[in-house]
Amino acid sequence: MSSETTREEILNDAYLSAIYQLAYGELARHLPTASVSVLEIGAGLGIAESLGHQWWRSELAEVNAVHLRASAQAIAFRAQSLDGIILKDTWHHIPDIETFLTEAHRTLIPGGVVVVIDPYWGALARFVYRFLHQERWEITRDWHFSAKSPWDSNQALSYLMLRRHRDTFDARWADLFAIEEHSRHIGPSFLLSGGVSRRTPISGVLLRGLLKWEERRGKWFDHLRFFHVFTLTKL
Repeated sequence: MSSETTREEILNDAYLSAIYQLAYGELARHLPTASVSVLEIGAGLGIAESLGHQWWRSELAEVNAVHLRASAQAIAFRAQSLDGIILKDTWHHIPDIETFLTEAHRTLIPGGVVVVIDPYWGALARFVYRFLHQERWEITRDWHFSAKSPWDSNQALSYLMLRRHRDTFDARWADLFAIEEHSRHIGPSFLLSGGVSRRTPISGVLLRGLLKWEERRGKWFDHLRFFHVFTLTKL
């Protein structure tokens, strides 16, 4: 598939539809019970809606599938108006993540949750992200990066904040958010598939079967997984 993969191509592909269902299912599972007002930042093609999730959708790019064209660093909602904020593969694209967290804290109700699925730092994933992936994996002292387009990123961002610089992260944010890491998902099937925009000839049905097998493995398999889920609950 090309870099301009459509929503229909994703939903009609056995493997891609399976990983999107998995990802959005995990994100929804960590929202507060009976959430009414939820915003997805970086909603892209609006696939969450196709999978039955009725959330507000925002995006920097001008696409028809979203409600708002807005930046994660200036959330277009009033104070304490959101139950949850969803970020699927978006966290590592935010060049000033602390400004986003400030905005998230402003707009969430007490007990509201930021739910994130983003690149993980297992041994296989780190090798792929560093040497084989089009997006950069950069270990820096700073959590910010220069961005000229919405696609600019640092896939190491959650690793820096939640692992390498965890003491600093907690010192700055633990009084405002309860921070919790949850689960890791999607193993070598993702590498064999070529990802979303660079697909390989391997059958989507075969890859979907491999994905199901991967998801049944225990924590010992985490070093082969590519994504993880974590939450920040407003205190």
